[in-house]
Amino acid sequence: MSLFQQRYVFQGRLVLETALHLGGGKLAPVSTDDPIMRTPEGDPFIPGSSVKGAFRSTVERIAGALPGIKTCSLDPYNEHGCIGPQGEAQRAFNQERQRNDWTQGEYLIQLDQRLCDTCKLFGSQFMASRVFFDDLYLVDPKEAFTQVRDGVGIDRDSERAVDQVKFDYEVVASGAEFEMRIILDNPTEKDLALVSLGLMEFMNGSIRLGGKKSSGLGSCCLENLDIRFLDLRDLEVDALSEKLKSYLLGSNSEEKMEHVDNTVQFLKDKIEFLFREGSKDAEKTG
Repeated sequence: MSLFQQRYVFQGRLVLETALHLGGGKLAPVSTDDPIMRTPEGDPFIPGSSVKGAFRSTVERIAGALPGIKTCSLDPYNEHGCIGPQGEAQRAFNQERQRNDWTQGEYLIQLDQRLCDTCKLFGSQFMASRVFFDDLYLVDPKEAFTQVRDGVGIDRDSERAVDQVKFDYEVVASGAEFEMRIILDNPTEKDLALVSLGLMEFMNGSIRLGGKKSSGLGSCCLENLDIRFLDLRDLEVDALSEKLKSYLLGSNSEEKMEHVDNTVQFLKDKIEFLFREGSKDAEKTG
């Protein structure tokens, strides 16, 4: 288990640019075939797991095109031999692990060598995630509205509507705002760059959430991003103790953590790291 040395907290408002459908709800104040997810109080919310899934797939899709970044995209037949997804590489690793009497340190070295960059960041069955996504709740439930929309079944071969196959589904109307918070613990420079890449895509409105995305639903944009951080590395004992005390006992975020003044420039600087690393790898192989 690694010691707590660094923490970044990214917080902002996720604003729906088009309606959002996140099915799976069981109780709804309206009658519908496919209700949205709600809190026990009846308010719509977005599970952190849904945001993490969209965030991870976006990061994997873009980072996979960059030199120097290894991502398996959870493909068991990935070219990097990442052991994160269930597949031949994982089975071979488990067999090798049984044959060898690795120390804890040796085992961690093996994981570092055999997991891709995104599995190290977002987690796998071998390694816990370094980044955590809170559930997203409405900024003001009174200002959010839901709607019930009609849908029809489509024959995939003829691409025509199927007779007598109609349904309806519930959505959160566009304009709703949700509080979004992401916590990143003990990141490497590459971890921080990959998270920055995902955040920038959210700010650009390039990530869609929920179902029926091909029908135009789920478009959203991250606004008012605030970044705070705590860094306990390379501190003398007294300074470390004082800083950790302020973090644990501080009554507000200003007392607990330092603030990033220019969030957009911060993200751009971190993303630039990915390209610098790619250039280094190209020089090595060139």
